[in-house]
This record gives sequence, structure tokens and C-alpha cells, in this order.
Amino acid sequence: MPLIDVEENINQLQVKIEQMTHDIFRMQGVLQTFEGFKKGGLKTIDLPSDPNQPPVEELVSIQEKPE
Repeated sequence: MPLIDVEENINQLQVKIEQMTHDIFRMQGVLQTFEGFKKGGLKTIDLPSDPNQPPVEELVSIQEKPE
């Protein structure tokens, strides 16, 4: 017959609740930040290129000007 350790379950639930509480506080902070952006009139945010992608180098013409 399987056994359940009550104390272990209590501890695991307390840890999970604490982690979720931290996540909720973080998300509330992000929400407040974006609401502040909106209140300031910001509609879009231009992000830089993805740092995980190799940079796209512009091609430079090496052809000499004809005389």
C-alpha cells in the first residue's frame, strides 16, 4: 500500500507557493512598466536584432569607378 509523507507534501507545496508568488510579483512589475509606457504615449518598441543571429553585414562595392 502506497504511503504519502504529509510533512514532505506540506514543504513541497510551500516551496511551490513561494515560487509562484515571486513570479506573480515579477509579472505585476512588468505590467506596471508597460502601463507606464502606454501612459507616456508609447505605442511600439523597436528592438535591436536578435543577438543569437549572426549579424548581417552590408555589402560594400569594391568596383572602381570607371574613368
